Amino acid sequence: MPHLFALLILSLSLQANLVDSQGWERSRSVAESQHEIVMLLIRGKAFDKVLRASQEIFSLRFPYNQEHLFVTEGQILSGALYDHQQYELAQALLDQALRAVNSNNSKALLYKEKAYLCKQEGKTDEAMELFEKAVELEKSAP
Repeated sequence: MPHLFALLILSLSLQANLVDSQGWERSRSVAESQHEIVMLLIRGKAFDKVLRASQEIFSLRFPYNQEHLFVTEGQILSGALYDHQQYELAQALLDQALRAVNSNNSKALLYKEKAYLCKQEGKTDEAMELFEKAVELEKSAP
């Protein structure tokens, strides 16, 4: 059964008008395969290889109207890492996703995800700062 990210990419691939269709299809296909590689690395506890492999996803060119897929991917992968008690790695992966997005809404969602992880770890001061950063971004979004 394909993962959520792969299904999202497939369902939205026809809507990508901002990047040439061949380039988008190639990026979509690479992201789908690379997502599975990262999930297998996590499942196999090859945590030392996760950031390098996930960077392959976050360095792809996605159309602006599809950048929310980077947010979803960050949420899925960081959640999988969190489930394996890889808290610092989950935060580093979300930092990769943050560098891949441009919109304030996407950044706000990723800062909230980082905050949720901190909150679950009992890092309330850090969580508060991240939630405040998310609020600032949301207020400044068009």
